[in-house]
Amino acid sequence: MPRKGVVEPAAPFAFSGGKKLKSDPEATDATGATGRAVPPRLAEGMELIGEYQGSGFKNPPYLARRGDGQVLQLPRLLYLVAAKADGRRDYDEIARAVSDDFGRRVSADNVRVLADSKLRPIGVLAAADGSSPKLQRPNPLLSLNFRAAVVPPGLVNAITTIFRPFFWPLVVAAALVGFVALDGWLFFVHGISQGIRTLLNQPLFFLVLFGVVVVSAALHECGHATGCRYGGARPGVMGVGLYLVWPAFYTDVTDAYRLGKAGRLRTDLGGVYFNALIMLATLGIYQLTHLEVLIFVILLLQFEMLHQFLPFLRLDGYYVIADLTGVPDIFARIKPVLVSLLPGRQAARQVAELKPWVRVVVTLWVFFTATFLLYAYGMMLLHLPAIASTAVLSLLALLGRTAAALQQGQIATGAVGSIQVLLLSLPTIGLAFIVFGVIHRLVRLAWTRTRGQPFRRATSFAVMAAAASLLALAWIPPQAQYRPIRPGDRGTVPESFTNASTVLAPVVGPIGTGLARIVGGPAASPAPSSAATTASPSSAASPSPEASPSETATPTPTPTTSP
Repeated sequence: MPRKGVVEPAAPFAFSGGKKLKSDPEATDATGATGRAVPPRLAEGMELIGEYQGSGFKNPPYLARRGDGQVLQLPRLLYLVAAKADGRRDYDEIARAVSDDFGRRVSADNVRVLADSKLRPIGVLAAADGSSPKLQRPNPLLSLNFRAAVVPPGLVNAITTIFRPFFWPLVVAAALVGFVALDGWLFFVHGISQGIRTLLNQPLFFLVLFGVVVVSAALHECGHATGCRYGGARPGVMGVGLYLVWPAFYTDVTDAYRLGKAGRLRTDLGGVYFNALIMLATLGIYQLTHLEVLIFVILLLQFEMLHQFLPFLRLDGYYVIADLTGVPDIFARIKPVLVSLLPGRQAARQVAELKPWVRVVVTLWVFFTATFLLYAYGMMLLHLPAIASTAVLSLLALLGRTAAALQQGQIATGAVGSIQVLLLSLPTIGLAFIVFGVIHRLVRLAWTRTRGQPFRRATSFAVMAAAASLLALAWIPPQAQYRPIRPGDRGTVPESFTNASTVLAPVVGPIGTGLARIVGGPAASPAPSSAATTASPSSAASPSPEASPSETATPTPTPTTSP
């Protein structure tokens, strides 16, 4: 799951694309309340991690972590100034110490400027009066929201002590061999059909399956934490949050940034490694009990492993790519990379500072990620009415069946229905949060980028209003009625493009006809077909039975349409 501390550039001095944080208004003051110069010191909770090992930068950055968990990238000079600011040395003493380590002369005025204009605004150094600043923490793209810590660091440390032997090299090798043998037996010898059949015939097993999924997700996070500690870092809290539209567990393994590339990769892969161990344990239980539903559990965990390797979201696959390339903030480089691809534009600093092979990998990742996100968000907005209506109807149907089952004393069926209601409600709330977040980001961006420019601000909001109007027309086309998702809909990529063209045709068609008339005169009418010439007015006006309201009315959702 996503790491709690996301690495962000420290300041324009280090990385010009970094998100600027609000600076303390007293940060530029060089004296305390008594009028004497106060020696600079680190802000409360600030920890200097050191050089980022195995980085993909031409000049490796240095990392520091604030008390709120935010990780910052600092150039070497700023890091040295922060390292010498111990609250005892004055600016002259810091300048002499930094000059010795940096290899070039740094004056006291240089140190004062760096402290006041670079380090204090981002929260590395305490304010001039000695107080620690309270800064706004950035909200990175596709980050985990509504986090709540559940397991404290002390208990996490105890858990990782128990699981530490699973990372011994011989145990890892044996587990990998066993996992390969399990897949060969499952897909080429035993098969998965009977496990699926057993689950469908006995709904009570859904409760067992739900419990196994929750436990496996928790153990997945234990794998991340244990891998982090095995490498020598300190894992933090474990908790839950909302990622996109689904609830998710998370583990604070931000301290893994102090490890080398191998240690970070061990931390990234520790979760799916524990999934493999769970599958081996499930296979052992199956050999003792011969419960076919356990085969479906193994199959579900296989899909969970594949899902975790998706590189376009902040999941394990993304962090594997980030640690392989040595670029911890790839998401922050999407815009600079895309702008640098435009003809005639020079590469931005966030792109030029990367090693050549890393730059190629990051550019490819940005291209595919931008395509994936545009398609995913576009289809979500385009089909939002169908998704919302289907969710509401499914929720009402599930509530009715669950209430009836509980009234009739069918506890197992009612418990399964209650879980389905919960699993349907959470993503619906998450979807609303995503839509609100997209609108909020666009409005805030347009407002801040056009400050003091009323014409550009009005133009920006006019463009957004026009886009919203076109989207509304797509939602309610004049010749069609939106319907919920039907059981026959597959939701494939070709089907999505087909549906999009069908939905947008009533909107784009009149626009295209109008442009054709403006450019080339009246649009040529298509040649009438034989059917059109022979059709009578009465037959053309009468609706067909397939288009009657009774046939297009929304059917009652079946259990297969619920989560």
